[in-house]
Amino acid sequence: MRVLKIETFAYHDGELIDSVSVPSALAKTFIRFLPKNFASQFNENSEQLEAIISAISDPTFNGTILDITDTKDNERVIISIS
Repeated sequence: MRVLKIETFAYHDGELIDSVSVPSALAKTFIRFLPKNFASQFNENSEQLEAIISAISDPTFNGTILDITDTKDNERVIISIS
């Protein structure tokens, strides 16, 4: 079963802070209810949101979708499908 995973790590030492896993089938169902232009409503994050939606919709995608680092807040967030 494919899973959408969102993990938050401490940037400086790599310690796992939080992790959420959602079955990709549930994520796909959620996406179906979104308006077609949903991602375009997010001015600065629309590309990232479109990448997530595209990866969830592609049954062959496996791996990291986004790897976001915020050194100021000492966080690294990895969004992936496995």
